[in-house]
Amino acid sequence: MRNNRFIYADPDKCIGCINCELACSASHMGVDVDTVYEMLQSGQTVAPSRNKVVTIDGKTTPMQCMQCPDAPCLKACPVNIIRFEDDFVKYYEDDCIGCTSCDMVCPYGAVVMAPNLKPDAPVSQMVSLTCDLCGGKSGMQACITICPTDAISLIDYEQFNSMKSLGK
Repeated sequence: MRNNRFIYADPDKCIGCINCELACSASHMGVDVDTVYEMLQSGQTVAPSRNKVVTIDGKTTPMQCMQCPDAPCLKACPVNIIRFEDDFVKYYEDDCIGCTSCDMVCPYGAVVMAPNLKPDAPVSQMVSLTCDLCGGKSGMQACITICPTDAISLIDYEQFNSMKSLGK
């Protein structure tokens, strides 16, 4: 079994500020968060965030790819654009055909189907997006860096299981 790393958000610390969503968009656009915020305020299109802050039972937390050790999305992809690389599930978005297979099998609802914004893409084509750990390098995750309450961290399944056993 793979011991993939993934983004963990502590719902007891999350304040629902959506800075993590803005940081994700900014990271994938190669701009800063202030630029994304200004673009949104002026009605411009920004890169879709690969996470989404949700509220469940009165608590907020960003929902994103859990980097499943058995990765149902990887198995469902008919064109093999989803692969295990460097201890995380990597999507090769440029080659996505928009079939939604990965979206349908994700147990966490963490795959975002978004319009393909490439200039040469067909207007109706969708592309699957999910948390890519900002390239997978520790310390480079935009959502972790921007979180004002330190609610977000990069952990692996061993750490996650240990936290669960302690009741966290």
